[in-house]
Amino acid sequence: MKRTLSFFPLFLLFAGIFCFACLTGCAMFGDKGGQAEEAKQDVYVHTVEWPGETLPMIAQWYTGNKDNGKILAKTNPDIAAEHLAVGDQVRIPLELVKNNKSMPKEFLSTFSAKDRAAPKKSSSKTKPAPEKKDEFQPYGPK
Repeated sequence: MKRTLSFFPLFLLFAGIFCFACLTGCAMFGDKGGQAEEAKQDVYVHTVEWPGETLPMIAQWYTGNKDNGKILAKTNPDIAAEHLAVGDQVRIPLELVKNNKSMPKEFLSTFSAKDRAAPKKSSSKTKPAPEKKDEFQPYGPK
């Protein structure tokens, strides 16, 4: 008696090979995902909670130096540094972090108050505004 393979055993054979290939591929991609997780551990992530937060403000709170805002801008090229939106995630290099407590809303107002209280320097290149005189000044030679 001659035996032939029917459709069902061939289907099971190919399905088994397909599943094995998928599981092998998932295992390979899983290793890369683990490496990405390790890379993310080099940074502290701050999530913007309030409108008006800036990179210098975030840098001041977490690193103690608002000038580190420039480093944060380079570390986070995917966000618009001038227009942080609520929900944006700012990555801060761990070697800069001195404070890992969440930034309170009160700090936002004190930081802004410091900026407003700072005296503005007048540029030597700008001319002073002309004095306003109440008297009529005729045109022409005097």
